[in-house]
Amino acid sequence: MSVPTSVIVECPICKCETLHEVLSGKMSGKANAVMDSTVRCRECEHVHHIVLKIEKPVEIPVVISWLDKSTRGKILLGPDEALSVEDEIMCGEEPLIVTSIESKGGRPRRAKAREIDTIWAKKFSKVRVPFSVSHAGKSYSDHVLALPDEEFFVGDIVTVGRHEVVIHTIKTEGRVMRTGGTQAREIVRVYANIVRKTSY
Repeated sequence: MSVPTSVIVECPICKCETLHEVLSGKMSGKANAVMDSTVRCRECEHVHHIVLKIEKPVEIPVVISWLDKSTRGKILLGPDEALSVEDEIMCGEEPLIVTSIESKGGRPRRAKAREIDTIWAKKFSKVRVPFSVSHAGKSYSDHVLALPDEEFFVGDIVTVGRHEVVIHTIKTEGRVMRTGGTQAREIVRVYANIVRKTSY
């Protein structure tokens, strides 16, 4: 285990836990490492010596869902690091959002890493935005893939499948919107009509 570039420890001058820059130091031990270092407080610039116990990270299996497929991965977390449902995490270079936590046979909304058996997550690089499209008295369901922060507005014209459609209603978990817009990650369903094309 290498010496970190910064740590959060108590400053004897500030009298509270603050971010410290590690100026020099060494690590000893394997399972539970001990860091013996000289650090500088980022708040008051005071330089002092610390001896800090650093527990070895725990490796947690991750089940990753994307559309109709699932894959497996692993992440490393500090034993006391807490994780909650809907937290955003990285698995390698893949951004994920936590959908469920398995711990001691239960499914808590929050748990410390040392207590987690499996993390269930979905890819967060793109999200699936469900559409209900109406045309000539009939409707059908389809979807578009969008970046989580991509915004959809009532009145937007969007290509869904082979058709251009105009959004008239957006439904989120807490409301139904007939004006304005919101991010793709917030959307439960979009309602739209096929755009009528007029020939001249």
